[in-house]
Amino acid sequence: MKKILVILCFLTGMFFSPVTSFSQIDTTTVADTSNIADTSGFNFFFSEQEINKYLTYKPLLWIGIGSLSFYGDVRDNYYQNPLVGRRPFTGGISRKLNPFLTGDFFIIKGNMSGNERNNGRNLNFMTNFFIGGASISYNFYHLLKKPDIFLPLEEQRILIPYISVGIETMNFNSKADMKDANGNFYHYWSDGTIRNVEESPDNEINSVVLQRDYTYETDLRELNLDNLGHYNLSSLGIPIGFGLDFYMTKKVSLRFGATYHMMFSDLIDNVSDAGKGIRKGDSKNDNFLYTYVALKVDIFSSEKIINLGALDLRGIDFSKFDKTDEDGDGVIDLWDECPETPPNVAVDKKGCPLDGDKDGIPDFRDEELTSVDTAIVGINGVTLTEEQIQHLSDSLPAIDMDQICDYYPSMCGIKNILKPNFVKIPDKFKDIDTNKDNYISLEELNDVLDKFFDFKTNLSIDDIYELTKFFFSQ
Repeated sequence: MKKILVILCFLTGMFFSPVTSFSQIDTTTVADTSNIADTSGFNFFFSEQEINKYLTYKPLLWIGIGSLSFYGDVRDNYYQNPLVGRRPFTGGISRKLNPFLTGDFFIIKGNMSGNERNNGRNLNFMTNFFIGGASISYNFYHLLKKPDIFLPLEEQRILIPYISVGIETMNFNSKADMKDANGNFYHYWSDGTIRNVEESPDNEINSVVLQRDYTYETDLRELNLDNLGHYNLSSLGIPIGFGLDFYMTKKVSLRFGATYHMMFSDLIDNVSDAGKGIRKGDSKNDNFLYTYVALKVDIFSSEKIINLGALDLRGIDFSKFDKTDEDGDGVIDLWDECPETPPNVAVDKKGCPLDGDKDGIPDFRDEELTSVDTAIVGINGVTLTEEQIQHLSDSLPAIDMDQICDYYPSMCGIKNILKPNFVKIPDKFKDIDTNKDNYISLEELNDVLDKFFDFKTNLSIDDIYELTKFFFSQ
């Protein structure tokens, strides 16, 4: 029976998988997913939405390096090339919130600079900085085709695009290279040289040509060139990002990302619209672009599975069973309580042959279709006379009491002659037999499984396993 095999595979996977937990559940080794099935039609136990309620995910750690391009009042000649610039490091921790959203806590540490020398404007700055922030990213889960709704998206696609937005805070302290190693101030001359005195005809002979040492020794806030005082050396920012996650394995991936950081300060480079002359800037805030590659590793779990006793549906191709109707009665095997119904026999919604007079003999075998409710009938559905009943009770060898219902179902109130032989229900499971017919049906088994998954029953995992074995032994 395919229906029984499906349930048996399902429960075997549930009870024999090691129990673990993962931010996006506990973990275990799973079956090969190279032949993933379309399980979108599988709702025998629960839907995708119901599964998502139980999803939890353990955090992922990541670290990376990238290139920073500064967009402020003081710019480098290469600011238009996002792949050329300073090399800050980044790192953080990620945690999936649901199948399509991921939360990140991140840091970026390094330095940024600007060196501008043209049209009489000779400015430079450099600052070490530290950024800490949080963001949330969306992976286009609702738009990307997913062969299996029960598998995480990253296990079905190698490349997954994302977009992100967040909030951050940045600490900085900008300094300038204004003196050489001997303490001589730089004076920029129109001929392109740097000298130790201001440009004038009188100083041309006595001046000394200097070379920049690119040591940023002068604290720009303390220098207070624009009368800004002790302004705040921190700023909030909004990082907006996009990129691709490349999954090399289920536990290791590379992120190729770019994030544009919109800061709430115009003083990172110490030039603003408060300046004068060559120090006159615009009123726009300073921003920067960070392009990077990061390695993400899941070191806390081996797989992302459902946290219900390590329930793992990924090794079962439910689609092959969901629509199968082995006996061709119009009721799929997963719901058919009376399998192997003969061809062209009318059945009810449970797949059982119709029994108009409710004597336990289906109409297609009943030779007396209108037996009264109190009648005792034989296996052909015909009412037995008192003499026949007396004769049967006197006949030897007698029928065992636990088999009489198989031969004369109407004596036991049995409504379905196709049900298996009776096995006594253990005391602990008698409450599951809600219709008190001394038989645990598939519907009753489903009900108790639903309660177990909803944590509405006192039955343990061992009890459920024992109940399942009993169900198949009936």
